[in-house]
Amino acid sequence: MKNLLSLLFIACISITAQAQNLPEFNDKPAYSDPKTKQLIELEKSQYNTIAKAKGIFKAEGGFSLNGISSSVKLPKQDELKFIVKIAPGEDPTSVFDLAQFEVRKDQRLLITTVAKATSTTSSYKKISYEVKKIKEGYYYLIVKNLDKGEYFFGSKDFMFAFSVQ
Repeated sequence: MKNLLSLLFIACISITAQAQNLPEFNDKPAYSDPKTKQLIELEKSQYNTIAKAKGIFKAEGGFSLNGISSSVKLPKQDELKFIVKIAPGEDPTSVFDLAQFEVRKDQRLLITTVAKATSTTSSYKKISYEVKKIKEGYYYLIVKNLDKGEYFFGSKDFMFAFSVQ
């Protein structure tokens, strides 16, 4: 009887510990630190739009964040795991894009549109990632082989930035 109670107690502690390592809020990815087993919140910012003339016949537009580096520093590894909670039935890859910032002067930039006198191009390089279900509504976003640099997960309203060092 004591053994059964001990096993139940250990199982309850284990479940509670796992529950504490899952995000509380929807659509807010967090880094899952493999050493400490803790979640590290990413730098959250609303999109700041930019538009700049680049000479007489050229302009560019996109998004920016102030500062040359995120306050969230992650070590360069073969694989980075992030955890996100989303509405059941949604695909995380349709909610979040992963992209790399370009650092210019005192800002991190994502250029999405380049306009020339005769044409306009709208695109940016998205970084692919794997998705692994943890349980209903919770997923790992697994990114492999990121170079050192500034990155973010973008959703419809926010950027969640981090730096790989």
